[in-house]
Amino acid sequence: MHRLAAALLIALALGGPARAQTQDRPPLPELLQRAGAAASRGAPDLSGLDASPTRGQQLPFFRAVMAAPLDGPYRVGVLGDGVRGASGSPHELVGLAGALSGVRLRRPAASAMAAIEAQLRTAPDPLAAGLAWMASTKAGAGWVPALPDQAQLPNPLRYELAIVLAAMSQSHQFLQRAFERFPAGVTPQLLRRQAFEGRFSPFETPDYRQLLPLVEREAVVAGMLDLVAAVDRLQAFVKNEAALPPVAWSLQTPFGWIVVDTTGRNNRHQLKDPLLVLDVGGDDEYEFLAPSDTHTISVVLDHRGNDRYATTAPGADPSGATLGYGILWDTEGDDRYQGTQQAQASALFGAALLVDGGGSNRFVAGSRSQAHAIGGVAVLASGGGDDQYTAQTYSQATGGPGGVAVLVDTGGNDRYTLTDVPLVRPSPQLPDRNTSMGQGAGYGERGVFLDGRSTAGGIGMLVDLAGNDRYEAQVFAQGVGYHEGLGMLLDDGGSDRFEAAWYAMGAGVHDAAGVLLKRGVGNDVYRSTHEMALGSGNDLSVGVFVDEGGDDEYTVGQLGLGHAHANSTGIFVDAAGNDRYTVMSATCRALGVAFLDEWGTRRETLPSLGLFMDLGGVDSYPAHCVRAANDKLWTGPRVWPQLDLRSEAAAGIDGEWPLPFALRLLTRPASPAAPR
Repeated sequence: MHRLAAALLIALALGGPARAQTQDRPPLPELLQRAGAAASRGAPDLSGLDASPTRGQQLPFFRAVMAAPLDGPYRVGVLGDGVRGASGSPHELVGLAGALSGVRLRRPAASAMAAIEAQLRTAPDPLAAGLAWMASTKAGAGWVPALPDQAQLPNPLRYELAIVLAAMSQSHQFLQRAFERFPAGVTPQLLRRQAFEGRFSPFETPDYRQLLPLVEREAVVAGMLDLVAAVDRLQAFVKNEAALPPVAWSLQTPFGWIVVDTTGRNNRHQLKDPLLVLDVGGDDEYEFLAPSDTHTISVVLDHRGNDRYATTAPGADPSGATLGYGILWDTEGDDRYQGTQQAQASALFGAALLVDGGGSNRFVAGSRSQAHAIGGVAVLASGGGDDQYTAQTYSQATGGPGGVAVLVDTGGNDRYTLTDVPLVRPSPQLPDRNTSMGQGAGYGERGVFLDGRSTAGGIGMLVDLAGNDRYEAQVFAQGVGYHEGLGMLLDDGGSDRFEAAWYAMGAGVHDAAGVLLKRGVGNDVYRSTHEMALGSGNDLSVGVFVDEGGDDEYTVGQLGLGHAHANSTGIFVDAAGNDRYTVMSATCRALGVAFLDEWGTRRETLPSLGLFMDLGGVDSYPAHCVRAANDKLWTGPRVWPQLDLRSEAAAGIDGEWPLPFALRLLTRPASPAAPR
């Protein structure tokens, strides 16, 4: 709380003329009283979620936010701090994503590596032992590898490579366990057609939507954790080894290619089905060809150099995994990543990881990329540097059905863009714009309009830890949830700019939740050209927006800034600073409103809650929005004021008030010497 108070004081000191002393009492009880929802916890009616045929697929963190929206900023802030703490460890980030998917599993890297080392330490040739598992499989029956001798590939490098290959053996077994209940006929092409392109035959079987409950998620996460631990060990070895021997060796195996080059040359790799690639030094170019249906594991590790990675076929990127695992790890340099569909950390029933250790990088893809997951987990972690992320749809931290996707960028002035050029997936709301569904998005499938086979949504979380950043998108973006999904965007500092059209910046749509949390005291700009933005919920949903401080600018067409539509919850909070609000609609349906489109239905008795809070500074409000003003408490408009309906509960407040909820942990770990 001391840090929060300091942040508020700094924001006020940077603002214009002094105002009245901050009120001691929290504003929330008074605001709820004015809205006519004094006893509310902020939750919409959850009976539909409880009765949903996909109730068992709804992820726990999503349910927690839906059940207590007023606790959402704290929950997301604590989660964001967890991501910050894990940002230096891809192993921990994958574990965190697994926990968000509902997997309760602790698998320390040290214990996994110890078990593998015990197997290899007594082997006459650890490399041969690391490869032996392939010959024992159906695909590798009778295979006898031609291995380099100790002079060509000496220890300790030989031993470290063997550990990764042995980890692949264990992970391969976990994959078999994870999907052993899948029926015959499930192929990567079928899954991409259905899950990515939305093309189904009527009541088709197999159907990816019906496969989601059949996945043993614990096995998926366990196998990925072991593999990440082994690759992390290898990258630490090549970083710290004073003099690696010059090795140039390749081997085709039943599970793909092994390529090792430590010569430092500028290489051009053209690879189909990479199993294990290690390249040390040089400015390298990689072209990945369309994968085989049977290819399930890829690991590419590049140490040093300014590198280029390119794919043209869906799923060819080594960090794109279908029914398997994919890892692309680049330790340093200014790198370029070019992909189409399912690239740059994209998992479709499996797990995917892209790690870039630093530099100013450029990530370009089409769709289902840059941290996207269905039926698994995907993590994209980028270190300091000015990065650019560009795609069209379903990218930049997008969790689809049964999926959790996390994108974390630790520093630099970054730019996230979801464009409408080319127009590949026109939005129903704005046909000239793409459906972005990214920058922290969680979505499900509403089968009610198709064949009744619905899915609950997943979780997508974008975390940017520092820098002056820019976010541009079209429809569905920047902390947005759709149909039993949860999307989160947490930006932890700097002066940032957010632009989108519709359903954005903390918005939930159709039994979903979206949260945008901007911490720090940067001067930020938020612009929505249309509606349903900046703390807006639609149709039994939750939308939460919080900006901790700074002199900010807000523009919305209509239906935003604490707006609840059709029995939803919309919460907008600006904690400090001299802010400017623009509402382009003449009706000013914003700044703390709740309403229904149609009356005369049971929905009239279900709760809605629209809350607007500006808690500091001298602010500017539109002249035609007559309710809102500095140092004022107001009630949202009501169509039926004489009935005092819960469906019209809304209010706004402007004044000098403390933030009514924490955005960080309230306590610290006890000192080892402290008494208990």
